[in-house]
Amino acid sequence: MSYSRRAFLSSVSLAVIGTAGCITISNEPSEPWTPDTERLCWRYKTKGRVPSSPILSEGQLYVGSFDENLHSLDSTTGELNWKFETGGEIWTDPTIQDTTIYFGSADNNLYAVDRHGDEQWKFETGDGIYSSHPVVANGTVYVGSADGTVYAVNAVSGTREWEFQTNDGVFSPPTVADDTVYVGSRDNSLYALNRGDGTMRWSYATGDAVDVGPALDGSNVLFGSKDGHFYSLNGGDGTVRWSLDVNAGINSSPALNEGTVYFGDWRGKFHALNADSGTPVWTSDVPDGPINSEPTVADGIVYTGDSRGYIHAFDADTGEHHWKYETGNAVNTSPHVTDDTIYFGSNDGHVYAITR
Repeated sequence: MSYSRRAFLSSVSLAVIGTAGCITISNEPSEPWTPDTERLCWRYKTKGRVPSSPILSEGQLYVGSFDENLHSLDSTTGELNWKFETGGEIWTDPTIQDTTIYFGSADNNLYAVDRHGDEQWKFETGDGIYSSHPVVANGTVYVGSADGTVYAVNAVSGTREWEFQTNDGVFSPPTVADDTVYVGSRDNSLYALNRGDGTMRWSYATGDAVDVGPALDGSNVLFGSKDGHFYSLNGGDGTVRWSLDVNAGINSSPALNEGTVYFGDWRGKFHALNADSGTPVWTSDVPDGPINSEPTVADGIVYTGDSRGYIHAFDADTGEHHWKYETGNAVNTSPHVTDDTIYFGSNDGHVYAITR
């Protein structure tokens, strides 16, 4: 069983860390790289960065790469089953519904392919689809594009159902609950849209871009902004329940588990907050680079990546740092965790499978 919720990653290669100055993070694949073999089950080399979070289904691992291909790998051995080539870099996490895999590409298309890698349809957007990975709900695919539009596309036919225009690029993964689609925009706003026709229910303006995917705690919407604040809004009308200033931009989609919300910031701090009150539960300074990875919580452990090339494991209750695993470049993907294995991508151009 997988415990991963889904993730997105940042398009930045230079992160400004508050008043502490700038930390330059190389986004080019690093070669040669010899990983620690103690935890390593296998690693698979692509021909570009791997910002896409691997998704596991029926023994197959699906993941995109900057080499413009969606890769299907055997989850046990890491051997390639097939590749599906697009015309641009693949930033998004794939989404699987029944026998179809949905993903976006920087070539301005949303794709649907079957489990054999055969194209079912593609839907053209006005610009690239980057970190807004598609979400499928009730026969509709929801996705954002750098053209500033949120699209609703029929999951079977690939035809447009509706679209909603924001005032800047949409890099936020949508979150769908009941009859509402929640999504952020680089116009500094979070939007709540009617799932049926795309009309706006409400919007909330922050001080900077909202590139993260919001998490839902009952009827409350939890998300961070690059303005350095983490917010909890009433999902019904968009009013603020609480906000917390962490003094650093937030580009990590939050993970929610048993009343605690987890996320990282651009100073490299990792936070655990009480989801109801916003009260800090614990904060860790262990990651020494900006965090763009959405955490994954499994069996009392929180896993996240950082831009220095590590994946970390923390105790979910106390924040105790259990271990870290080094790769050759930034880990911006969300770890996909099973009972015994963690799958993730790295900007060193590899997909990794390591033991828990």
